[in-house]
Amino acid sequence: MTFAFPVLSVCLKRGLAAGLLAVSINAMAQDATYLSARDAVKNGQLGKVEQLYPQLKQHELAPYVESWMLKPQLTSDSPEIRAFLKKYEGERPAELLRADWIRAQAKQGNWTLVAQQGVLMLQPEPDVQCYALQPRVNNGDSAAKDQANVLWTTGVDSPDACQGLFDALWANGALKASDGWARARRQVAMNKLNQARQTLSVMRVNVNDAAGGLDAVLSRPVIYLERMGTPNDDTQKELATLALVRMARNEPGSAVSALKRYGSGLDKAQQEYVWGIIGWQLGIQQSPEALDAVKKSGTVLLPDDAMAWRIRVALRAQDWSLVRKDIEAMPEPMINSPEWVYWLGRSFKAQGRDSAAEDQFKKIAGQPNFYGVLATEELGGRAKLPTQAAPATAEEIRQVERQPGIRRALAMYRLDLRPEGVKEWSWALRGMNDRQLLAAAEIAQRNQIIDRSISAADRTKEEHNYKLRFPTPHADKIMTHSDRQNLDKAWVYGLMRQESRFVTNAKSNVGAAGLMQVMPATGKWVANKIGVKLGPGDLHDPDTNVMLGTTYMRLVLESLDNHPVLASAAYNAGPGRARKWRDVKPLEGAVYAETIPFSETRDYVKKVMSNAVFYQTLMTGNSPSLKVMLGTIAPKSAKTDSAPELP
Repeated sequence: MTFAFPVLSVCLKRGLAAGLLAVSINAMAQDATYLSARDAVKNGQLGKVEQLYPQLKQHELAPYVESWMLKPQLTSDSPEIRAFLKKYEGERPAELLRADWIRAQAKQGNWTLVAQQGVLMLQPEPDVQCYALQPRVNNGDSAAKDQANVLWTTGVDSPDACQGLFDALWANGALKASDGWARARRQVAMNKLNQARQTLSVMRVNVNDAAGGLDAVLSRPVIYLERMGTPNDDTQKELATLALVRMARNEPGSAVSALKRYGSGLDKAQQEYVWGIIGWQLGIQQSPEALDAVKKSGTVLLPDDAMAWRIRVALRAQDWSLVRKDIEAMPEPMINSPEWVYWLGRSFKAQGRDSAAEDQFKKIAGQPNFYGVLATEELGGRAKLPTQAAPATAEEIRQVERQPGIRRALAMYRLDLRPEGVKEWSWALRGMNDRQLLAAAEIAQRNQIIDRSISAADRTKEEHNYKLRFPTPHADKIMTHSDRQNLDKAWVYGLMRQESRFVTNAKSNVGAAGLMQVMPATGKWVANKIGVKLGPGDLHDPDTNVMLGTTYMRLVLESLDNHPVLASAAYNAGPGRARKWRDVKPLEGAVYAETIPFSETRDYVKKVMSNAVFYQTLMTGNSPSLKVMLGTIAPKSAKTDSAPELP
């Protein structure tokens, strides 16, 4: 009898292990079945999906399988679809099926159902939003008209589904000819030529004339202007403006000459608009002629990018009066963006208006971003970590783990369906409070989904955990290689966080791979330089990737004055570009960063540098000065411009 309990214990353990193994095997089988069903949907084999569904009723992703089986009913007012939407109300599978139902019903002209279901959409895609608004506009709904007007006045690349909505606005008298020309100007300025054609078709205006009309304006603007000479009427004025905008977008230097020659027949606002587009494009080229064009554009309303470049040109020229004037001319919500709040404050400070400057800096001080940190420093402080939130409790974690959206997202990651997992995860985070977000971040961390952990931790409003926002995975590898290359570890982590969010198998659309997003050609070049042989797949090996990435960081840093701002820009866009973007005079690091021509690189550099501040604070307990880190960018010189080019 004395040996019964140990024997029983061993039997229980073996039985439990066998049971867990059986559960694991069954889960793997269900995962494989789900992937088969997913492939069947892509191939139009809905009959196969129905055959597989009984095996998937208990799977986390069963709602998606159920929605696939309902696709044949999208063209009818289906009770089964209504039941599905009610069952999964507020969840992503219901949102996606409802969107497809609206699309199908809109194409059939069942606008009553479209209107009923449209108001239930939580985050509609642009085409669904337009379909949903169209019947309401036709029924005289003033709120719908207001929403549609926003799409008209702010949109550039609206989907074809919006054409019916815009036709309804025009038919209901909610649009004027001037609204159409303004939208067409914006679209031509953004090189959206087909969309400009659609806009003008809504207006029902005759865009043909003896000079070739709209076709010539968009394809041969110089010839159109030569044939036209002086505009004869308002339509020709608008067409001439479009032709000049078309030229300004692609050949700003030639547009200057054309505007001087043909612009006298245009209204002042039309001339200023063309000068604004010229200033934008010359600003991107960092031409010394950009400042004159910007000044001639006045404060006319331009596309967002053009208005931003009006300020960037003034910043590089250190014309603080112009900086202030152009920011104050911005519409909301643009004027409230952290960058323009900060630079308006700097313009006040440069003009001796210290009290006004302080008021501006206070609006964004304390925000955990590039300009929030700089504003804090302008007020005499340093970025600091907020009080650490209490860790998520076991019960809080269990509650969030039970949420269907979280379970579906984790299942998608388990199946290596990362893009779908990202969308499901983001949907699941909607409406979560801080405690739930921290629990979600902890769940993602435990599942080694670091990028989703960061995305959850980044959303908290009052209770924060900066160790989850700025994690330090792969510390042994990163610390070792950073020390070996004598690199600032906070900077390396800040760059890596922006590059890959610590996804080891991350691959960009241009082929950059791994934690540090090393391009294959760059990886091969660095490997050859240090005598390392790369094998297939080595770029995704964390240790190899970090070794190559940090080595390249060191080489780039040494080639660019040992300046981290230049080196960060170079890591993203190439050393040649980073070197080219300097000025003929010394430039404040923050101004250099804000006036980088590539929007991706501009955003990248600002985030890398602000990331580095918080990593340094977390690692050492001391907050460095971002302004000191940004320093001053040395001017261009023949010596530095002729430096050996790195890949």
